[in-house]
Amino acid sequence: MKTQPIQRTSLSEEVYQRLQQQIITLTLAPGQKLNDQELAEAFGVSRTPVREALKKLEEEGLVVAKRGSRTNVTLLDATQARQTFPIVATLHALAARLAFPLLQATDIEQLIEIEQAFEEAIERQDAESALRLDDAFHGVFLERSQNGQVTETLNRLTPLIRRLEYAQFSRHGHDSVTDHQTIIEACQNGDMEALVRATEHNWNGLGRHLVAALEEEPPCGQS
Repeated sequence: MKTQPIQRTSLSEEVYQRLQQQIITLTLAPGQKLNDQELAEAFGVSRTPVREALKKLEEEGLVVAKRGSRTNVTLLDATQARQTFPIVATLHALAARLAFPLLQATDIEQLIEIEQAFEEAIERQDAESALRLDDAFHGVFLERSQNGQVTETLNRLTPLIRRLEYAQFSRHGHDSVTDHQTIIEACQNGDMEALVRATEHNWNGLGRHLVAALEEEPPCGQS
């Protein structure tokens, strides 16, 4: 058995996941230069898995490779966000529609529990916890939808907009609380169309707020 390629792939994936998280949470700032040698030393790996990770991040639109072997974290882009949010909203609404006939009472209980924790995270301005809980909330519908293509596409698109959520977290959290409560009520009332509308409104409304904020006052020193 050839073990080295598997090990290298594992290293590449781990480096990729760490870098993606650092970019999403703005630990690596928009526009920041990334040096593969420095990253390799920081992670304690060779440059090969770092380069493979950067290539994958470039394909996702989170970094951009420039002339002279320079790689930078991509800037927060209002146009990109404006194009991405409607797709994300439509896919989440589709997941909710597909999940609706399969929802169990335990799913609704889980939604309520997650929402309570989400509200607490919003109140203490804990962006990392709140956004993780937001993923868990919508993840209930993704799991019940039993549609891997929807989940896979959202996993690819969500990082593009999540950075903007971190950058503008204090300005939109309470709106999401209201939307989540409406989604839960639709589930409790057995109203699929209301659920679909509320889900789509949640993501489209978030997109409008975040894009407007970015255009009004670019975060992280972006100009």
